[in-house]
This record gives sequence, C-alpha cells and structure tokens, in this order.
Amino acid sequence: MNQTSMGCHVAKLFRFFSAILLIALLNACGGGGGSAGSVSSGSGVSQTPNGQIQLSLVDQAGVASSHISGASGLLAKAKVTNSSGASVGPGVLVTFTLDGAIATLSSTTGTALTGTDGIAIIGLKAGVGTGAGIITASAIVVGTVAVTANATFDVSSPANAIPVAINFVTAVPSDKSIVLKGTGGISRSEVALLTFAVVDATNTGIPNTKVNFSLLPVGDVILGAASGTTDPSGNVSVTVSSGTTVTSVVVTATVDSNAVIKTKSDTITVTTGTVSTAHFDIYPEKLNLEAFNIAGIENKITAFLADANGGVVADGVPVVFTTTAGAIVGDGGTTATARCLTKNGTCFVTWRSQAPFSPTPIVTATVSDGNVNLVKTTGFTANASYGHFLGLPSSVTFSSCVEQSINFRIVDDNGYSMPTDTEFAPADVTNVTVSVFPDKVTAKAVVEIGGTLHTMTIKPTAGCAKGDGHFYLELKSPKGAKSGTTRINIIYP
Repeated sequence: MNQTSMGCHVAKLFRFFSAILLIALLNACGGGGGSAGSVSSGSGVSQTPNGQIQLSLVDQAGVASSHISGASGLLAKAKVTNSSGASVGPGVLVTFTLDGAIATLSSTTGTALTGTDGIAIIGLKAGVGTGAGIITASAIVVGTVAVTANATFDVSSPANAIPVAINFVTAVPSDKSIVLKGTGGISRSEVALLTFAVVDATNTGIPNTKVNFSLLPVGDVILGAASGTTDPSGNVSVTVSSGTTVTSVVVTATVDSNAVIKTKSDTITVTTGTVSTAHFDIYPEKLNLEAFNIAGIENKITAFLADANGGVVADGVPVVFTTTAGAIVGDGGTTATARCLTKNGTCFVTWRSQAPFSPTPIVTATVSDGNVNLVKTTGFTANASYGHFLGLPSSVTFSSCVEQSINFRIVDDNGYSMPTDTEFAPADVTNVTVSVFPDKVTAKAVVEIGGTLHTMTIKPTAGCAKGDGHFYLELKSPKGAKSGTTRINIIYP
C-alpha cells in the first residue's frame, strides 16, 4: 500500500470516529433543539416534556385586551403546540388558575380541552375587588412535566359605574378591641382602622366615591375623619381613637351621592386600661410543700391583673418576679427569665427550691401601670421533712374508766407545719382504742408558725381491768421521711 492510499484510509477513519463522537454528544444534550431535560415514562423510554403554551387574552369581540371592567369579561385562549411547533389537536386538558379572588373563571373546575386547532378557551370575569391579577395555563403535552404560560390582567369598575352598596370589609385590630387612651404599647393599640368598600351591581369596587362617616354613641372616642374618598379598588378607611372611658361604638358609612346607601361597622370596644393596684395580686398554688433543704421542688405562682374598671389587661403585659429563697423560672417554668407575659389577664411562673433555703420563701411580683411600679408579695412554707409532736403525754391513766381526749400539735423542725399529707396513724395499739382527727396534715390557709392542731381520742377497754397497754405515733412525710416516734403508755390502776 503506497503512502497516498494509506493517507486516504487514515482520513476516512478520522471522519468516521468524528461522526460517532458528534452523535454521542448530541444524544447527551437531548438533541439539537430539544428541552433542557427529560422525564422517564416509567416504561424505560425517555420522553421529553417538549411543547409550548401561548396564552392570550381577548375581549368578547376577539380583540386583544387585558382589562376587565364591570360585567364585561375576557376570554383566555391557550394555544398548545408540540416540540415541533405543530398544534396538538383536540382533547388535551388545559388547567387555568388565578392568583387571587379578584377575578373568577367561567368553569368551576378551571379546566378546558383543546379543540381541533389545539386551542383551549375559558372565560374570565370580575371577582371581588379591583386591581391587577395573573392567570396561568398549564398542560402536559408529552411525559409527566407540564408546560405553563401566564398573562396579566386588571379589573376596574366602569367610569360611569353606579354605587349599589357599601360593605364593611375589615377592622384592625382583628379582635375589634382597643385600649384606653394613654395605655397602648406592645400588642395594645389605641386606634382601630375600619375599611369599607363601595361596589356596583357586579360587586366591583368603585373608585373616587365620597363616603361620609358618623359615630354612635357620641362620647370621648374620636372619629379620624368625617368623610373619605374610595381608592382605585373602591375601598375607603377611617380611624377610631380611644378616649379615657370604657365603651363600645359603631361607625356608620354612607355614600355621599346617595344617603340611602349606608352600612354599619362591627362594634368596636374600648375595653381595658393599665393594671390597677386594687386589681393586681399573686397567689401560690401550694401554701405547704416539702421543700426545706430539698432542691428541685416546684410551686406555681400566678399573677392576676385587671384595670381600674375590672377589665382584664391586654395580652403581653410583663410581670417580673423575685424571691427571697429558691429561684424563679419564667413563663410557666419554660424560659430562662424571671417574668411572665399576660394572656387573658393572667400569667404564671414557677418557683423552684434551691439554695438559699428558707422555711418561708417570699415571692414578689412587679408590674408597671405606665407611671409607677406596682408591687405584690406572697409567701408559703417550705416545710422540713422531719418534725415533732407537741403536747402529747408519755402515759394515760384510766382511773375512772372514761375515754379521754387530748389536743396536741405537730410541727416541723423549723416550728412550722409539716408538709401537706404528712401521716401519723397510731401503730402497735395494745389494750386500748385510739383515733386521731384529723389523721393527716392538711394544707393551711395562711402561713404561720406553730404547726397544726389535732385531737386524739383514747377509749379504755371494757371494764378497765387492772393492767397496762400502749401505742405509738410516728410522722411520715409525703416523701417517706419518718420522725417524731412517740410511745404513749396506758395504765389501768
């Protein structure tokens, strides 16, 4: 083979492998004019979601338009083509969606099928209010990925629209409640904003319409304006500012050009002021708990707040706590603060036993009325686990064979009552009958030194035959600590 023939063979081989490489590159890129990706059909065949939707808006005469005015609507036309740009023909499902309630679709399902020309048509008419909106059309041409297109439109009332109604739209704050003048703050507003809408027969807002406002009952509540003019959406707003009196008011809005067209707002209440010292207090959940020299015992401390009229204060009023012993964990024992924020006029923190220990912790709560700090305190006993009997005799003699009653006290190691539910039933009772009332320590209504008072009734055996007997009393705290073991001897002389 000569050099010329060999050169020709080399050139052919180069062109062959170059062609193979080019085909591989085209396949890897999805073809020369395809989509940016592919979707598996589930059968192992790769399908591309190639296709396109062209979305246009026209009026009833077929003229391109993006404006809806009053009762006149538009037609949304979605032309669906395949990857070659050809019509997909009839029967392709097109789904239309809107970005809000400013317009509505003529089909309740929001869907339409393409005709023989590959075009799906749906009606678009005014909904609630005026302004701009977006309509989106989507369809699956090939595979499982939809192709989409959108168009913008606007809705307005006709220039010569006639008001037929005025509607109360909304109030801010949403609970329609404001606080007394001078008592606003975080989450507390002294001003309510009321919005009304003037509409035509199609419920479309009418702009540039004068609306007059009035307030009942007349008092120290202030109406922000006597009148206002509707905006491009047909809305007009007015403010109501609180005075210094608790009351409720209603605003009437009337169309200036036709006084017959009027409506009333929802009732706006001026309900609360700052906390009053006479309506502020705190209470512990437990007055007696086994917590002296024991860490981690908890007691709920609740604050109750109302204003001078007895109305609960607004949500979010901070109440700060301090304690002479133990610690305060804020917001119901959930956060590393020493405060809580009111909800419906109340909130609570958790007192926790720890060093320094005291038999009588004092908890103080502080809240501001906007001018000065108001302070309330409460206390309870952190009872010791161990205690003593006071006033018990070492022996009882039945010289007359008549039952005897003995009053005695129970105190803890610090001289206060034992923890609530401490038990002390008589044990090892011999040759006598014994009952105690009450037979356990119950919660005290106040914190005071001196423990709790109990009565023991001792009944002799029938006939009181000469001899002796005995019984024992022993304290057992709720945590199982035992103390104060006392033996009382019974003597029948």
